[in-house]
Amino acid sequence: MQVRIGLADTGTDVDVEVEDVDAFVRELEAAIESAASLRWVEDSEHGRYAISVAKIAYVHIESERTRTVGLR
Repeated sequence: MQVRIGLADTGTDVDVEVEDVDAFVRELEAAIESAASLRWVEDSEHGRYAISVAKIAYVHIESERTRTVGLR
């Protein structure tokens, strides 16, 4: 599932492909609650990013979409 993390004061979004969304959310919440300064994530092209937890503006989790072919 696709997750987009927006970073405050930068205008930058990081797109992350996540297999277990619930586990990702729990880990992110734990990082925020523990006042951790960084959270490492891997993007869809396997690049790794260290994100400042304090600078996370939003987290958008896309819902599952079914693909259609042809006219709707």
